[in-house]
Amino acid sequence: ITGVDYRLVPDTRDLLGARMLLTMNPEDQEKLKEKGEMTPEIAQEAIKKAMTESPKFNETFNEIPVFLISQMRMQKQAAEGEEAVQLLPMYFSLQNMVSTWQQFMSQASPDLQGTEPAINLMSLHEMIALMQKESPIDFRNVLLVPPTPVEGGGPATAGAGAGTPTVQDPMGSMGGGSTLGDL
Repeated sequence: ITGVDYRLVPDTRDLLGARMLLTMNPEDQEKLKEKGEMTPEIAQEAIKKAMTESPKFNETFNEIPVFLISQMRMQKQAAEGEEAVQLLPMYFSLQNMVSTWQQFMSQASPDLQGTEPAINLMSLHEMIALMQKESPIDFRNVLLVPPTPVEGGGPATAGAGAGTPTVQDPMGSMGGGSTLGDL
């Protein structure tokens, strides 16, 4: 096949999350800490700032945000005679990454319980470029985690269990075949 055209389309919630991460500054964080919660006024101000001032992720396609928390690592099971490899999980969904972090922290030792996540953000194109060269973080050993729907659709209902979100099978709700073409 020659001349194949495709577009990667990120979820709009992840685009907004990426824009908000890029435009929040220490003053915004202090304002949020003072209030103790996200008020409608603070939320509106943050969204307006994200929509108008973000330097990246302003396109609705092919500008794919990839989220990571630098403290998270996964251990790849080593085959016999090989060394175990540490993988850096990278997420296409900010909500999935935060849910995984919360689950990880709920199982962590008490001395790690208060650890704030160091959230990093880059575009998929930037990540691919980093995979092709040497760097302090080995981006050749990453695990790309695809977006997974969280049951209930958002963080408000995700905590209904024991603070651990229940992931539903995205194909299970479609009925019939197992591909989009079967719908």
